Amino acid sequence: MAFVLWSFLQAALGLPYQLRFENSAANYWAVVIGSLMIPFLLLRLSRPLAEPGPRQLGTAIAILLAVPCLLLSSCAAFLAPSAGLPDDSYELISEVQSDKTAYRLYRTNCGATCAFGLNLREERDLFGGLKLVSQKWSLYRASKGQLKLKQASVVVVDGDQVLARISL
Repeated sequence: MAFVLWSFLQAALGLPYQLRFENSAANYWAVVIGSLMIPFLLLRLSRPLAEPGPRQLGTAIAILLAVPCLLLSSCAAFLAPSAGLPDDSYELISEVQSDKTAYRLYRTNCGATCAFGLNLREERDLFGGLKLVSQKWSLYRASKGQLKLKQASVVVVDGDQVLARISL
């Protein structure tokens, strides 16, 4: 229960580090399960209350949240890639390692309605396919790039052109 609440709080508050699974399909299914659990957790927490007013308020809030949570989980389940297949919306194109931290450059593809983009993330492997991720840089309307380690910084280059320099 605490893991689900922490995951939603970190996403809602825009904290610099987020938990992600190595398997991209697992990230989608975590959203499905987490969003379905929110109304059930509210019901579970409000049931033991002695006063009928707060108990009824908790039940009403859980019922009101059930519809948006169901819509969110339905969208995530629909968009989830099949097990074992790569997520075409986030393609790894370059990676460098610095100590226990990996810097990975991804090409983003949100479909026919927008252009490709680049996204640089700092990723630390934790355990069981779980990793701690922080977005460091992004560029819209770009599809090529490569990472290089130079003088305590990660450099994103496209040929001879330096696109970004991020200090370690």
